[in-house]
Amino acid sequence: MYTKAIIAGILVAFVCVQLADSLVCYTCVTPKDCKSPKKVTCSNAAANETSYYLAVYHQGVQNLTSTRFDCLALKYTWNNDTIHQLHGCIHPNVGACSLSLKPAYSHYNRSSCNICSGDKCNKNPAGKMSSSTFTITAGILGLLLVKIFA
Repeated sequence: MYTKAIIAGILVAFVCVQLADSLVCYTCVTPKDCKSPKKVTCSNAAANETSYYLAVYHQGVQNLTSTRFDCLALKYTWNNDTIHQLHGCIHPNVGACSLSLKPAYSHYNRSSCNICSGDKCNKNPAGKMSSSTFTITAGILGLLLVKIFA
């Protein structure tokens, strides 16, 4: 009797409780890298690395420390060619989309700048299974296991 209750409790916990995880963003620093970006779990080090790459082209970029992070997707073009592209974790207070370009790069056109706060939100999500799909699948499997062991 207790075995069934324990199994049911574990299944409910698995299906209903989402594990707390840090924000995950795609990261890349050149247009070529951004064709197949890597994933990074956001931290102060990851956000400051993105700030470092922002400072190459922008004025007034600060290295900050915080416990909250966002994902950044930034793209500059010139003569319809992508000149600079940067994806990564960023501190929200950096204001990446409102930074001014350094005079040497002022002829670049900012074609897109997006800041978002969901896991892997800084890349086109087409073809990606959502976490809801996994939750529904786990729920169905849990019900089947309860039926089998009941």
